[in-house]
Amino acid sequence: ECPESVTQTVERLCAARERLSAALLKAQVTPYPSQGNFVFARGVDGRWWRDALSGLGIGVRAWPGSERLGDAVRISCPGRPEDTDRVCEAIETITRPEALLFDLDGVLADVSQSYRTAIMETAARFGVSVSREQIETLKARGDANNDWVVTWRLINELGGEASLDQVTEVFEDLYQGRGEADALYLRERLIGPRDVLASLKERLALGVVTGRPRSDAERFLSDFELDGLFEVVITMEDAPLKPDPAPVRRALEALGARRAWMIGDTPDDVRAARAAGVLPVGVIAPGSPTPSTTETLLGAGAAVVLDRWDQLQERLP
Repeated sequence: ECPESVTQTVERLCAARERLSAALLKAQVTPYPSQGNFVFARGVDGRWWRDALSGLGIGVRAWPGSERLGDAVRISCPGRPEDTDRVCEAIETITRPEALLFDLDGVLADVSQSYRTAIMETAARFGVSVSREQIETLKARGDANNDWVVTWRLINELGGEASLDQVTEVFEDLYQGRGEADALYLRERLIGPRDVLASLKERLALGVVTGRPRSDAERFLSDFELDGLFEVVITMEDAPLKPDPAPVRRALEALGARRAWMIGDTPDDVRAARAAGVLPVGVIAPGSPTPSTTETLLGAGAAVVLDRWDQLQERLP
């Protein structure tokens, strides 16, 4: 195969530059005239554009903190047309999202006194003491979207012995309130104001992507009068669990959306969103250690980490 000529290279880069310029103009950002292998634009939040595009797997140049160039971004022309497609799609995703996807536990539902307590009390039934810090450490490792499995792993890693079926039965007895114990699910609380979700629904399609069983997810949404706000709820019965991107893609398909942001509190949420081409936004779950959780979520590829999901309003275009 003959190497590409200089003329062909120039033509390819010019085509990419024109497409990037058009994508910026569509986002209501005017690029500066350029004869180089990049586009340069001002009038944006340079730090946010850099971080958001990075969350979608695209690196750009920005100068956050600079008095002269804090509102600027420089985007190099990709070498292949399919890469230019990705950059143009990413620009549209951060400036014109069609949908917001929410994880449930730790994002909308404060489960610090329900699921977390169920993990610890289940482990105790099998003679194992588990701390909240140990739970967070295991979840930070990833592939931990099923709390039955999380509990089972902790018990066996810490010297106990139990089958997954045994652990699941005890966990569910505690969480659902079978027997004499009060149901732990009754301790759950809504994180953030419902009226903000209602106002977001007026602008964007909303969906939930959770690892919960459907019955538990729908009960929480109903108890806190959220069920009318979400057009789609994807649960553990519908698709493989995160970090597999399948449940995120299924939510997009059900919503008829192509561009979306997803808010999650674990590395699994972030990785699933990135793999599905969705902007990953991290959030600190109640009771989680802020510095280490922030580091973990950013390390997994989150564009930004918020203290609470409703701070998202400040980022939305």
